[in-house]
Amino acid sequence: MPQQSPISFHVRTKNVLIMDDNETMQKLRAHVLRSRGVHVHTAKSVAEAELLWVPDFFDLVLLDVRQRSKEAVEFWRTIRRQHPRQRISFLVGPPTYLSPTCAAEVVARDGVPEDRVQRPGILHAA
Repeated sequence: MPQQSPISFHVRTKNVLIMDDNETMQKLRAHVLRSRGVHVHTAKSVAEAELLWVPDFFDLVLLDVRQRSKEAVEFWRTIRRQHPRQRISFLVGPPTYLSPTCAAEVVARDGVPEDRVQRPGILHAA
């Protein structure tokens, strides 16, 4: 039987807004967060995120700045003016997928499926 904490307290559910126009990555991020009990709200564009964002509601805003960086930075500035303590993380760079069959290989897909990048090997001291 699992042990229970001797202190009873309510843990508030976290709310996260994900703005990412890459639907596959957005769904993956949302799934991972939801599996950990986080309430996730998604937007496919900066304009949609602006409609969803409300000061003091979201614990974290994840902004994809890869495609629409100017709009995302302006949205970030708007958030900072209205709610300076809002936590924001920027999603940068191409999406990277690890190959489940080879831990030393990384496959980066950003419009070019053939783009393959090898992870640098780890040097072992003798």
